[in-house]
Order: sequence, then C-alpha cells, then structure tokens
Amino acid sequence: MENQSAAYYIRTLNLLPHPESGHYKETFRSARQVNRVGAEDVKQACTSIYYLLENDDFSGFHRIASDELWYFHKGAPLLIHVIGPEGNLISHELSDLDTGNFSVIVEAGSWFAAKIKTGAGFTLVSCAVAPGFDFNEFEMAKRDELIVKFPQHQELLTRLCRK
Repeated sequence: MENQSAAYYIRTLNLLPHPESGHYKETFRSARQVNRVGAEDVKQACTSIYYLLENDDFSGFHRIASDELWYFHKGAPLLIHVIGPEGNLISHELSDLDTGNFSVIVEAGSWFAAKIKTGAGFTLVSCAVAPGFDFNEFEMAKRDELIVKFPQHQELLTRLCRK
C-alpha cells in the first residue's frame, strides 16, 4: 500500500536527507526565546522535526544540551538506546505495540542512538527539543572514547557509533 511506505512519507512530508542518516524536516521553531540558567546565549523555546529512518538507517550515538522528546507516528518499532551519566543503559521501544510507548524522553546530556528494532521497514517519528535544537550544542560520539568510558556497552557502541 503506497501510503504505508517510506517513499510516500518522504514525498508527502517533503523530507530531506538528514546529515546523519534517514530523512527529516523541521516543522516548528518557536519565535519565543529563553535563557538557560547560567548561560548567556538565547535559544528558541522549542523546536520540532519529523524524522524517518528506513531499514538499516540509524541515528548514531550523540548528545545535545536540551531535553528531547520522541513521538511515534507510523511504521516499525524503533529502539532508542540511552546511556546516562553513570553509564546505565536503558533501551526504550517507541511503537504502537504493547511492548512500546508512544513517546520517549531523552534527558539533556545523555548519549543516545536510535535504530529500527528489526532492521527492516521504516519508522516515522517527531522529535521536539526544549530549549530548541542548535547544532552548536550537538555532539557526535567518538566511538573509541565512549568505549573507554563505558566498556560494558562496547558491542552496542561499536554498532551504533559512526566513528
């Protein structure tokens, strides 16, 4: 069925290739601005994107300076792997199945990655970031450094870190 394919959503939502993997489109950037406690720069209060991953696409381990909320829309279950500051790993399933949740919160500063659970099909989600997303606060993981810091997660980090 055409309206259940990745190509349909990429075309209909005018999604663009994401620099990391998959496809995306910014859908909201708040006109309101906020300051973080202790920070001098001003940020948008909130930003939001559509994000689509397909088959073996994945969002590699990275972290941002804001909280990020993920919302499930369509497709296959998505696993979001989150490593907290103490090294604890939590894997959340974002899906409409009994085993999943319709939304997942990733706390600011946590390392996280996302991949389709089975590696097949597609997943369409939205991601909202508050204060708003800014590439200046985005950090891609360096595989070797994260493995040294969290050796207990070496297998997962090897699979879901870009370098």
